[in-house]
Amino acid sequence: MRTLLITLIFCIASTAAIAAEKVSAVWPFTPASTQGLYYRAILERANKEQTKYEFVFDHKVGAGGAIATQHVHNLQGTRILAHSAAYFARPFLYPETQYKFEQFKPLMIMGFAPAALITKGKTLEQILAQKKINVATAGAGSSTHLLAEVFFKQYKEGRDIAMIHYKDTNEAAKDVISGQIDATFEFLGDAKARGDLVSIIGITGKSIIDNFRLLPNMEELTGIFAIYAPREMPASQVSEIQAMLLRAEKHESVQTLYRRDFTYKDSSMSVPGDLTAWYSRTIKQFEDYTKGIKVQ
Repeated sequence: MRTLLITLIFCIASTAAIAAEKVSAVWPFTPASTQGLYYRAILERANKEQTKYEFVFDHKVGAGGAIATQHVHNLQGTRILAHSAAYFARPFLYPETQYKFEQFKPLMIMGFAPAALITKGKTLEQILAQKKINVATAGAGSSTHLLAEVFFKQYKEGRDIAMIHYKDTNEAAKDVISGQIDATFEFLGDAKARGDLVSIIGITGKSIIDNFRLLPNMEELTGIFAIYAPREMPASQVSEIQAMLLRAEKHESVQTLYRRDFTYKDSSMSVPGDLTAWYSRTIKQFEDYTKGIKVQ
């Protein structure tokens, strides 16, 4: 009897050890951001729906997401990284960035989200009438930094346009709300959540939402929120984790957060082969977007 009991305990412990394989799931920005929330919601749902992996959320803020990306590259064990469009922008804006695109491969696209240019009670025309324009970003090399650089590059003639870098979009928006900064970009869901505290001048993308003005020459520049795996992760494990996360994101708790952020994606983006093609194409697009931009 004693031998049988010991054997059962050993079997249970062994099963628990297999089921408890941890996956470090890193996010490079404020955990309370809308996008950080739906990444966490996917992970939490995946933990409830299977027992093979335990997805453990972590965040490493700074340098437009470069700190988190390098951290994941250096980390041992099973790990994944969720990121924004800054993942593609920073290596071109800051060539000294340490991580390389070939060190990762796409695991899953969470979605694309329109960005909003916000201000405090000003129109675009009023801002452009100024000789000096202060624009806040969520950090050097961040998505909002690239959006601001690309958009205001059209209007640099005869104007002094200064990019002021903050730690995140909330800090940037606070100084816009207080009137210290003229404008900043943040994602539409976050901007709308601020209510009357901000004015939405216009949005990026091709689709008119709530009658907001489409910003000129910003049709292709939307937020990109995707999950990546280290290049060395076996293809079989990539497929396995991808299937878990795709199943988890179908839950209403995740879909509600997607809708709040106006997040959308083509269903074909769930196919691994399409993701590989998308990854290469997006790298090239951001190389083109950043040409001629000299960061401060």
